[in-house]
Amino acid sequence: MQRAHLLLYIASVLGALGTDVVDARCDLTKPYEIIGGKTVLLENDTLLQYICPDGQYPYPTEYRKCENGYWSTMRNKEGRVISQARCRDIRCPRIAEFENGYFEPPQPYYNISQNITFTCYGGYSMTGSEVRFCLPNGKWSGKTTICDDGTGHCSNPGIPIGGRKEGNEYRVEYRVRYTCERGLILVGSSERICQESGSWSGSEPQCRQPFAYDTPEEVASNFISSLTETAEVADANRNISSTQKRRIVIKKGGTMNIYFLLDASKSIKQEDFNNTQNATIKLIEKISSYDVSPNYALITFATNSIEVLNTMQAESTDAAKVIELLENVNTAEHKKKSGTNLKRALTTVYEMMISQEAEEKRLRLNPPPISNSTRHVIILLTDGRYNMGGDPVPVMDDIKEFLKIKKSGSNSRNEFLDVYVFAIGKDANEKSLNALASHKPGETHLFILKIEDLQRTFDEMIDESEALSMCGLAKEHKTDDQKKNPWNTNISIRRAGRAGFENCKGTLVSEYYILTAAHCFTVEDKANQITVTIAKEQYSVEKIQVHKDYQIGKLKHRGIPEFYDYDIALIKLKEKVEFSFNARPICLPCTQGTTRALRKPLATTTCQDHENELLPVGNIRSFFVTNCKSQNQQTRGLVRRPVQIKNSDKKIACEQDARNAKFYKNITNIKEVVTDNFLCTGGQDPVLDPNTCKGDSGGPLIVQKKLRYIQVGVISWGVVDVCSHNIASCEEPEKFQRRSPSFARDYHFNLFKVIPWLKEQLADEGLEFL
Repeated sequence: MQRAHLLLYIASVLGALGTDVVDARCDLTKPYEIIGGKTVLLENDTLLQYICPDGQYPYPTEYRKCENGYWSTMRNKEGRVISQARCRDIRCPRIAEFENGYFEPPQPYYNISQNITFTCYGGYSMTGSEVRFCLPNGKWSGKTTICDDGTGHCSNPGIPIGGRKEGNEYRVEYRVRYTCERGLILVGSSERICQESGSWSGSEPQCRQPFAYDTPEEVASNFISSLTETAEVADANRNISSTQKRRIVIKKGGTMNIYFLLDASKSIKQEDFNNTQNATIKLIEKISSYDVSPNYALITFATNSIEVLNTMQAESTDAAKVIELLENVNTAEHKKKSGTNLKRALTTVYEMMISQEAEEKRLRLNPPPISNSTRHVIILLTDGRYNMGGDPVPVMDDIKEFLKIKKSGSNSRNEFLDVYVFAIGKDANEKSLNALASHKPGETHLFILKIEDLQRTFDEMIDESEALSMCGLAKEHKTDDQKKNPWNTNISIRRAGRAGFENCKGTLVSEYYILTAAHCFTVEDKANQITVTIAKEQYSVEKIQVHKDYQIGKLKHRGIPEFYDYDIALIKLKEKVEFSFNARPICLPCTQGTTRALRKPLATTTCQDHENELLPVGNIRSFFVTNCKSQNQQTRGLVRRPVQIKNSDKKIACEQDARNAKFYKNITNIKEVVTDNFLCTGGQDPVLDPNTCKGDSGGPLIVQKKLRYIQVGVISWGVVDVCSHNIASCEEPEKFQRRSPSFARDYHFNLFKVIPWLKEQLADEGLEFL
């Protein structure tokens, strides 16, 4: 048998056996280019991505797969074969139908930044947006514009731009039906019923362009979750008016099951799955930071579903364990086959519910909480392109029936189930996903996102307005520096004559108190000379409370001009700080807030437990916050600088380098000045640590644990000033430190050494010291 025929025979046999065979390499020639854009090869040349300039999108698809030596056929949303990819301008859809008024200008389509202005006829009142702008994501700004005369039992439900409405009588039980113009996709309810309460069933429809996506800000405004340690659950039977924003609510100590379903099929790139994984971890971290413990389930799916975690397992309430399981998810088994069985994934959720009910009945819980009082949240992350197992919608119907959820009525129990669908990947099947997502008045449960925005979306979609007083929380995504470091305060001391101003930093620890360094002040300084700035808001000072054992000149009689032991002070403000995203307190050790942040039991956790976790033996990752300047020199900001606290065999060398300070050169025993009350950072071993600058004095040394920030030290003094009035670049701060000598060390006063003093001074601030 000739070699070519032999290879062909082997390949055919392998194919018959169902074994995966590596696809032949696809050819990249001119027919596979995109007009007006560029192509990028991904995943070992098996995936082709089309990229267009800003303001355009790839038509008819963004990705093509290499299958058996050929690039996958391109089809538009109607299924028609398209032979040539091209970049098209992003445009917003035209108005197909508008009732009881008129709009200007009427056009066949609208380009980005163009706007429409609406006017109602006499006798009709306008709700929604009078002017709407075409946005860069292919959607219209604002809300659906409605002209209503108020004569119906329900108000006019309106018509989405690009849509048409059938039905114009708004009596109880009357229906309206929606369709979209050709080429647009209907998201939301295609039919809505006027209810006795005066509200419409279902969710407001949208007619979307196939390429349109939601911004993180849009998702944040629609997916609002109040998950705080003081969250209260509304009465399960209480009606919620159509004007109220309904929220995912968790009762502290109550029961909620949250099911994460992650699509790991071949249609999801590994990079996209990793982003999904990271975003899910972020959401779990965020939920757990609000001191609530729902039962989690983790399910990955492709051809089959894999139950990573069941809500009945003991670790399902342990966020740390849930995250560990999620981090270790391996998609290799899923990638061996090409199917996507969304029905199987939802069936796994349904079977979990059935099993939990059986167990509750065995325990004689009557009626079983799982189907009567437990709230369920299903978070599905998929592209919705199921190709096996059949239609998943009937399984969703089974889940609703199990939970006794009705389609409409005053006791529909809709509040017991929320199904949120996040479309990942670039070619999401919106029609399929829309059928699975919840449809509730005034809400959106289906989100089409750019995968790179997913993590920021999860960070923004939790409403923290009731959690602003919780310590050690910050916005993590790309945002302004103060929101990333909302505890940061700037302290300015005004002195007469040549002394001018002295600037220090401090940390917001409560509504009235700032924690800082004692050496920022002299005995002559008065409260009226000091101004504290928090997020551009200035505050007057009522008093300064310096630690009683701080005496800068205590060792002068021995030729030691400066002594910084107990270098700690509290500033009390005259006015209360109103907590906001720009002004939030840091966590202090040995408080109940930090116990919650560390997810430890309140009843048994001690201050020593905090110290063991935050300052263990070893080199401890931490950071401080310093000023920086932008490359254009026009703006200043804040930057976090990572350092390692030397609490290992490196500690002695770190302390001994204090001899290089000009005022400690002649000291025999360095422990006289570097007492056990100090934490040491800096140097070049085991890694190069950045150093603090003069204006950083009084600022916090922070350890991050489980997305919460806990202050362990106050910046006190350093061996040498490496800054010399210079300031680091915000974009490349690491370049600023390359000239630091190996003996450049910083010393921070250890807060664990003054817990009794802090407890006494802050007794009325509600910090609940242990």
